[in-house]
Amino acid sequence: MDNHRLPGSHRKPSRAAIGRYLPPRGRTVLLEFLITAGILFLIVTSARWIFAPDAPLGSVLRGQAAFVAMGLFFGVVNTAIIHYSMSRKTAGHMNPSVSIGLWMLRVFPGRDVLPFCVAQMTGAVAGTWLAGLVWGPTVGLPQVGYAAVAPSPGWGFWGVLAAETVAQLVCMTIVAALLIRPRWEWLIPGAVGLCITGFIAVLGPVSGGSVNPARQFGPALMSGNTGFLVAYLVGPVLGAALAAGLAAALKLPAEPGATAPGPTVPAPAGSEAWRGDGFAVTAIDPDAVCPDTIPPEMFRPDPHRPEEPYRI
Repeated sequence: MDNHRLPGSHRKPSRAAIGRYLPPRGRTVLLEFLITAGILFLIVTSARWIFAPDAPLGSVLRGQAAFVAMGLFFGVVNTAIIHYSMSRKTAGHMNPSVSIGLWMLRVFPGRDVLPFCVAQMTGAVAGTWLAGLVWGPTVGLPQVGYAAVAPSPGWGFWGVLAAETVAQLVCMTIVAALLIRPRWEWLIPGAVGLCITGFIAVLGPVSGGSVNPARQFGPALMSGNTGFLVAYLVGPVLGAALAAGLAAALKLPAEPGATAPGPTVPAPAGSEAWRGDGFAVTAIDPDAVCPDTIPPEMFRPDPHRPEEPYRI
């Protein structure tokens, strides 16, 4: 029997065929959109089943306990997503201030910052809208408000801005410190997850604890609660920028023998590429860094596991 396909038979399109319509970089941006949308859907869903008048969890999780529970849950969720992102070499920032901060730390390509930020902000709106579609008018009630955060009485614009700035400054400084220690990079997902838990549990009841422009943008847009939106948008970006500036100013020494990892190509004669910590390395080809643009510093090969082909 020959190898020709029988009439009516179907074959899945090859990855190469898919790539003709959406290249790896485009697939990564799309995945960033989907991950951010999924996170926002979970956030609004959690708020609906905790804070709505008919929420079954509302009688159990009240006041501070509700914020602690949400902090623990989303700390674990974000840890899992970031671990997936780093191990499979794919999207997973979910936060425009993180993308901007990594770019300022010189571990994320500048040309990918805008696509990632657009994917995150539009994903936040899409996820919030989808939650409203699934759960109905309940998510628009004042008790839920599409999960838009707000400061407690007595907090003004500058107080919220300062809280958002300092929170992201702390988180991104930790990330920057771990990035220059190859043996510590495996701690990044857990460290970020713990930061998110703290933001929600500690800052949530007082200043809002968003620390993510996308996290507040979608809910604020859908609910109309835009009173402190500028502070929630600007604060985390300012904090990430300060963290990058602090890392550059300190120029923390890398571990002995550490170099900028990831695929590299020979540098043109007389040229050098510079890491954020001031160390010169072989020039890196922007198109060869990684098939989906995530910083190579975050993807050293695992010596305990064979190399796997790129996949999303």
